[in-house]
Amino acid sequence: MCDELGNDEMMTAYVEEYAGTSLCSIVDGTGCSEKEKKYIDKMSSTPFETLQENYTRLQKMSPDSMNGELKDWLNKRKKIIKSLLEILSDEL
Repeated sequence: MCDELGNDEMMTAYVEEYAGTSLCSIVDGTGCSEKEKKYIDKMSSTPFETLQENYTRLQKMSPDSMNGELKDWLNKRKKIIKSLLEILSDEL
C-alpha cells in the first residue's frame, strides 16, 4: 500500500470520490455500510417523483461548507438515489 493514500478506507474513499463511483451495490448491499443499507431500504420504497425531488434537493446543496464526513454522506446519498432512479426508469 502506498503511503499517500494511507489505509484501505482512505484509498477506497479517494477512488470513490475522484472516480465518481461507489463500491456500494444497491441491488444486494455488497460493499455498503450499515448506514448506506438503511438509507437504501428507506429510499427503495419512495415513489419515482419523490426520488427525483430528493436528488434535485441534494444536487443544490453546497458540499464546500461541509466537513469531510457530511460531504462524503451527501455524495453517497446522491449516488444511491441516482442508482435507484436509473433502475426505476429502466422499469418504466
